[in-house]
Amino acid sequence: MPAQNPSLPGAHPARPPLQVSQALWWVPTRNVRGPGEAVTVAKVGRTWATLSNGYRVDVRSWEADGGDYGPPGHCYASIEAYEAEVAQARAWSSFRKDVPLRPPAGVSAADIEAARKLLRM
Repeated sequence: MPAQNPSLPGAHPARPPLQVSQALWWVPTRNVRGPGEAVTVAKVGRTWATLSNGYRVDVRSWEADGGDYGPPGHCYASIEAYEAEVAQARAWSSFRKDVPLRPPAGVSAADIEAARKLLRM
């Protein structure tokens, strides 16, 4: 699986290389019960890294192998990194809901271009 394009919505950039004994924060998918947990990297190969909880994750995306099904979870560098990504996703979702279909009165094309530049779009 090639590294995802970080400019696409919801895409994760390639993660840094994993190392044996590295601490990570494991987050199960919504369909799997339980909160996140601290895990360590037990083994690193060319494609997969094995975690202390028994799952294996892709070394580029840190997403767990779900076989023929969706991934059972994925890892973050820390609980703080996970919480920051959740906060960003919530803020973006709220922002998108507040953007009207048509520009508000008084908003110029230059204003829209300035907003695009600010958001790196």
